[in-house]
Amino acid sequence: MKKLNAFYFSGTGNTRYVANRLCKKLSAVYSAAACDMTKSADFSSLIKNADCIMLAFPVYGSSPPLPVRRFVLRHAQSIAGKEVIIAATQYIFSGDGAASLGRTVEKLGGIVKFAEHFDMPNNLSDCKFFAIKNGAENAAKLEKAERRMDNFAKRIEEGRPFRRGYGVLSRAVGYFGQRMFWRRSEKQKRNALKIDAAKCVGCGLCAKQCPVGNIAVTDGVARAKGGCVFCYRCVNICPQKAVTLFGKISPAEQYKGVK
Repeated sequence: MKKLNAFYFSGTGNTRYVANRLCKKLSAVYSAAACDMTKSADFSSLIKNADCIMLAFPVYGSSPPLPVRRFVLRHAQSIAGKEVIIAATQYIFSGDGAASLGRTVEKLGGIVKFAEHFDMPNNLSDCKFFAIKNGAENAAKLEKAERRMDNFAKRIEEGRPFRRGYGVLSRAVGYFGQRMFWRRSEKQKRNALKIDAAKCVGCGLCAKQCPVGNIAVTDGVARAKGGCVFCYRCVNICPQKAVTLFGKISPAEQYKGVK
């Protein structure tokens, strides 16, 4: 049986859920396993020893997150010549979110035959314009996403190439609708994370859970180091709701992720 290794970056669990479900759905044709690309592992060997790899990530401003871009460039030699599946999670729309990484992979010599977007629940809990829903409130949205996962897995099993977001219109929507603005300010936004010292109790949960080590607890208070990658994990797990990113208010409700 062929081997598929899936590498994901997931802030609050949506993308991890998609990667694991796709691996399970593809188990009839692949020996498949998913792993977090921010953890410590011999990724070069995992890529080289796989017949096919999957790159799964949330889309930010019609772009893959910085850790995902770094992962791909760091392992460019291993990815060259490898079949690659792209799985991108989004909220509302992303234009060419999957293709934005797929084009980079192809420049490095990877072969992208399958790419898809999955609409998942919102995790921007400090933004009043997007309501947070948990549990049964997300049932309908999750059911729709799961149907798309099932259809995508079936295409892969049957060897019918499908690449969402690769069209001219999708690329134009992604670039002019989001990416041109996002990329210009992405570096500056890495300093945007705010921690309310009056609310923080220094529990250290945010520091332990940050996938890039951007938070440290000093003198009993959590402090950001200016290297945020916008995953929203700390905003949604802080017991005191002391962390905000793009919003200006503490979360009324935090996103709990999907099971």
